[in-house]
Amino acid sequence: MNSSNEVFLGQKNSVARFDLKNKTAVWSKNLEGYPYIITTYEDKILVQGTNVWGTKYFHCLLDALTGEEVWSTKDIKCYITPQYHEGDIYFFNHKGEVCKLCGKTGKLLFETKFKKWHDSNTYLLTITKEKIYIISRKRSFIVGKTTGECHEVPELEKFSKEKISAAYGNGIDQMALMSVIAAAAASGDGGAGFAGGDGGGGGGDG
Repeated sequence: MNSSNEVFLGQKNSVARFDLKNKTAVWSKNLEGYPYIITTYEDKILVQGTNVWGTKYFHCLLDALTGEEVWSTKDIKCYITPQYHEGDIYFFNHKGEVCKLCGKTGKLLFETKFKKWHDSNTYLLTITKEKIYIISRKRSFIVGKTTGECHEVPELEKFSKEKISAAYGNGIDQMALMSVIAAAAASGDGGAGFAGGDGGGGGGDG
């Protein structure tokens, strides 16, 4: 199949793989609501959106070639910045918890709170080829891949003199574009959970 002029388009109650040259849909998938973020991972697409009232979120993984649903979930309460590692998805949720989603089933495997309510550091999720880190200028944690337990890493305390404004690990397979997340958040409620705190970037001088 020639895909040189094909794109993924989201509209009310549907997402489609669309051929711009022929102005026809290669496939179309019915959804309940508006898709606002579409990102690719290998031969799949992750679709994020809300219901028509904008009160509930949905996330679904589809086969990019056929549109067949791999899984869907309404357990995630915000837009996310997905980081794919060993077939699973890691992200921060709307509460600033670090989460792991099974890439095959869409099941939430853990949601772990790692910071105190008075901690104003801004945290970023980053993944090496072997480890899952939550880092900030002042404090950093390592995340257990299976349990989700977060343990502070003393040797990374205050390892940077300046605030860390972005992080990207060399161990992840793909990460959603931040500009896409920001655009979707601007049109919605700003719930792009990628840092500790309120799920929308946290706060403080981390």
